[in-house]
Amino acid sequence: MIAVQKETMRYRQKLIAVLSLSLVVALGCAGGNGAAETRDAADVADEPAQAGESEVDETAAVCLRGEPFVATGPFEVDGAGEGDADELRALRWQRHEGCERVVIDLVGEDGSNAYGPGQVMAEVLRDLGVVRVSLLDVRQVDANATEASFGGDLARTAYSVWSPDGRWTYVDVHLADAAEARVTTLPEPARVVVDLRPGGSAVPPPAPSGDRVVVLEPRPGPASYPLTVTGYARTFEANVVARIEQDGEEVFDDFTTATAWADAWGHYTFEIPDGPSGGVVLHVGEHSARDGAWQGVAVDLEMAP
Repeated sequence: MIAVQKETMRYRQKLIAVLSLSLVVALGCAGGNGAAETRDAADVADEPAQAGESEVDETAAVCLRGEPFVATGPFEVDGAGEGDADELRALRWQRHEGCERVVIDLVGEDGSNAYGPGQVMAEVLRDLGVVRVSLLDVRQVDANATEASFGGDLARTAYSVWSPDGRWTYVDVHLADAAEARVTTLPEPARVVVDLRPGGSAVPPPAPSGDRVVVLEPRPGPASYPLTVTGYARTFEANVVARIEQDGEEVFDDFTTATAWADAWGHYTFEIPDGPSGGVVLHVGEHSARDGAWQGVAVDLEMAP
């Protein structure tokens, strides 16, 4: 009798172990499938990708879901509105299946998590090869978030820039290839997400740029007067110089002040009413405060008569 009881007990223990293992496997499979099916923008935007580094997701084209993408011009930003975001804390890039994502992390005035990004506007500036995200309530930029190099197939770089009136911040995402964009917001913590997928007409070559100057326009090639020169700079004390040379001789020289230089890139604009026709070289930059040497970028132009 005792032997029978022991054998029965061993059988029950084996049965319980088998059932428990089966339950664990079943739950694990269900959890894995569920995670892949319910993964949303917030999940992916929280992946630990740092500025300039890639997080690859082969499971789903997460950033292809949702609202239509835009090829050119301004468009509405889903979820934009109220919020307490005051500082741009980080620029992150993530690669996903069929798309790329740039995440703009925002915090409140005291550095704590912000519940919303506030007013946000977006535009695809196709002639410049830029997706611009205007953060109308953000008035500070973290020192580590002023720019980022991504090296993606679609997203090349990003710059955090003080607006032309110096009262808010915009982020320019420079495209490496033809792409369409969608911009959404995420709350608690506040983030702005720029999704990119291949599409649309070709974008121009990269904007001429250096360590302290980016020239958005004009791009190398044909141009005409009046000539608008615009971009962003981090030149010493925000002083930006524009010069035009023809055949090695200086024919134009002027300066302006960018909207920032110490805590972010500053927007600048020149208006050159007239000048010589034919081949010229536009120089934008600064004279070194240390030795007076010229520092900047050069743009070859063919000016119409």
